[in-house]
Amino acid sequence: MTKQIPTEKINTSVNGVYIVQDGIITPLKPKPFGQDTIFWQNGQVLDVERAERIRIKN
Repeated sequence: MTKQIPTEKINTSVNGVYIVQDGIITPLKPKPFGQDTIFWQNGQVLDVERAERIRIKN
């Protein structure tokens, strides 16, 4: 007997990053400015660090 893997649909017209781990989708919404760093451990995402940059206009 073959095990069926459940599927989910994501809206590809929405900007962002999607992390899929153990069948669970975690969306990361975009920010105006900044940086995201993904930390891996044993082939799985452990943490996501989000840094924000604030632009100063003269």
